[in-house]
Amino acid sequence: MKRVLAGLVLGALLTFVFNAFAVAAAPSRGVVVLLDTSGSMAPDRIVVARQAIATYVGSLPADVQVGLVAFSSQPSLVLAPTADRGAVAGALDRLQAKGDTSLFDAVPVGLSALQGISERRMVIVSDGEDTVSRSTVDAAVSAVASAGVPTDVIGFQYSDDALRRIASAAGGRLLTASDAAALAAAFAALAVPSSVVTPAPAPVSVAAPAPVAVAPPVETPGQNWLAGVLIAGTFLVVFLIVFLVLTPRRTAAGRKLAQHLDHYGRHEPVVQEESQAAQTAVVWTARVMTADGTARTADRLDLAGMKASPAEWTLLRVCVSVALAALLTLLTTWWIGVPVGVLCGWLLTALYMRMRTSKRRAAFADQLPDVLQLVASSLRSGFSLAQSVDAVVRDDTQPTAGEFSRALAATRIGAELEDALERVAFRMRSADLAWVVMAVRIQRQVGGNLAEVLMNTVGTMRDRAQTRRHVRALSAEGRLSAYILVGLPVFLAGFLFWFRPEYMRPLYTTLVGLVMLAVGFVLLVLGSLWMRKLVRVEV
Repeated sequence: MKRVLAGLVLGALLTFVFNAFAVAAAPSRGVVVLLDTSGSMAPDRIVVARQAIATYVGSLPADVQVGLVAFSSQPSLVLAPTADRGAVAGALDRLQAKGDTSLFDAVPVGLSALQGISERRMVIVSDGEDTVSRSTVDAAVSAVASAGVPTDVIGFQYSDDALRRIASAAGGRLLTASDAAALAAAFAALAVPSSVVTPAPAPVSVAAPAPVAVAPPVETPGQNWLAGVLIAGTFLVVFLIVFLVLTPRRTAAGRKLAQHLDHYGRHEPVVQEESQAAQTAVVWTARVMTADGTARTADRLDLAGMKASPAEWTLLRVCVSVALAALLTLLTTWWIGVPVGVLCGWLLTALYMRMRTSKRRAAFADQLPDVLQLVASSLRSGFSLAQSVDAVVRDDTQPTAGEFSRALAATRIGAELEDALERVAFRMRSADLAWVVMAVRIQRQVGGNLAEVLMNTVGTMRDRAQTRRHVRALSAEGRLSAYILVGLPVFLAGFLFWFRPEYMRPLYTTLVGLVMLAVGFVLLVLGSLWMRKLVRVEV
């Protein structure tokens, strides 16, 4: 288990460093929008322009930083380039139209905002000629050309030679729009690479088309998935390297010693050299855990047949929760991925332990008839009950051998064998073993042939097991139908979330959608419990 923890800890650290370098090496991309907010844009044009810009910004990839410059009587940097789309939407809503037009002075402001960004682009929206700039059109054109920033210019019901010169200075485009629909179409034309721009609708005219650099590509739905696969693959490779190469293996002698100790109840694991990172993580986890929590976790781990210590198991649960939170954050957003990932990771590990416990108890119930038959045969051979139980332990059929060894160990420190076996029955939730213990108690008080009683009990248990398997076979169709009905909405929702996210987005972005999700979840849980009750037959 500590080798697993060493792989998880070192794998997580190396994966984080790897992806940090990958992110640092990736080129940054940015667009600055220069919007004319002079009085001529009031009252309707400014609203139309804000809506068109918001649509354009929403179509850009998530890693493209967007800045905003407003120019009226004088230019001002409203928002520095940022990837926060909410901040961009808020800045657009605050813009008001008043004053004159200072287009030429705004160009250097937009270029300075793009400093430090690898792939840069500028978009200018203006509805009239410059009236108050201290700079000139020649200075603006020279600044754009020397910076090498492609600048697309949209003339809103207006176009002149100055706009054309600014657009052609570094390979940009000049588009004109006569109304709101045309303005939206102009921004849509800017959202695709200029080399594949199709003819715009009639209200939009493209002037002086020149070869320009490709605009930031539109993000495809698979990019987040590919990023998640890259991170998961890197983590898996590093984990395998650490687990298979760097961490020490238990020797054959150590494994043989552990197998011998398994016969006599729970024991401390064989001490071996472990990774320093895993040891440190386990020590800190043990310090955080309380004494009661450590004891409860140890009992559950022992009941599930898991060899990990409480601190190791808790640390493993934390690692799984963090990994799921990171993966869901890549696929959705942080405010969904972090809480859902942590909750799912914690619950899934608890479910895994519960499944291990249930599987171990089921195996104990299946092996109990054969074990009791062995005990009865030993009694007929002249062995005492304690010696017969020891024969079961030496037979080494798990998990019955381990549980009966626990009872036998309790008798060696003064406990009654019947009491020890009763505790095993309670621990394994075995009603059959509880009835056997009751028969042993009665036989000790009134006498009788215990071997014959055990053989009759074995026959009854095997008949009940046969009936139980028969009922399970008859209810297989109902159980399969229940699995399909419960899994179908979950699978379909995941499929639509991946391939049609815009169709599913109202479910978690609107109040009605959240209410529908909550109601659907409650109904799904109630339906699952109902179908489970229908197909479960007690024998």
